[in-house]
Amino acid sequence: MSYADLRFDLSVLRDKRNELEKNGFLLIEDALPRDYCEDIVSFIDRHLDEAGGECELGQLGSMQRIYAAEKYADIVEDFKSKCAQILSSIFSERLAVKWILAMRDRTIALDDDAAREKFVKGRWHYDSWSDQYKIFLFLRDIGPENGPFEFIPGTNGRFKKRLALTRPWWLFNPLTHFLSRKRPYQSISDERIQTIIDSGLPTKPVLAEQGSILIVNPSALLHRAAPLWEGRRYLAVAYF
Repeated sequence: MSYADLRFDLSVLRDKRNELEKNGFLLIEDALPRDYCEDIVSFIDRHLDEAGGECELGQLGSMQRIYAAEKYADIVEDFKSKCAQILSSIFSERLAVKWILAMRDRTIALDDDAAREKFVKGRWHYDSWSDQYKIFLFLRDIGPENGPFEFIPGTNGRFKKRLALTRPWWLFNPLTHFLSRKRPYQSISDERIQTIIDSGLPTKPVLAEQGSILIVNPSALLHRAAPLWEGRRYLAVAYF
């Protein structure tokens, strides 16, 4: 089956490698048409609501994740192929996508202050110590209340290395390093994040229109999925 083409020339990405490696992210607006995005949204809704498909729940049940979504829909397999072309064009080498994560976030009732605090806090993190690129496709418009991907520009490169030297306990715990796969950098407290913000590094939410693509190294930048207060958030995310 034939699907929509990318709305930009892959050749323009060949000069974007330095920008991506320096900043940790690259946003391409209007990368795919709206009907392409809506077809993936329809798959997600069918999988979760009608087919009774498997998913993983997160953030108190507000986040529904379909791992390896390409197994269930040809259009998601097509998106996987497109993502491989995109990152391969940037780095001038053949790179393969491991899997596609399809996501739907929804609002939930928060009964008390304790539930609200648990929902809001503890979201900031680095994905890994080593570089790991992802490509986000925004399947619907994302506004400030729709749980945007939010990161702190400047927390990559030298900043991250300096943090490891000056506050290593923020990132590593030698007592549990060989006993657990969980690392402190995978959940950094809001109080510690606030000290970074107060030092002059403000946060940046990614407010994007449907069909936009974000190429990001989430292991290089402190980031989070901001809390969802209105509507629903739909994403397709390629993991490399």
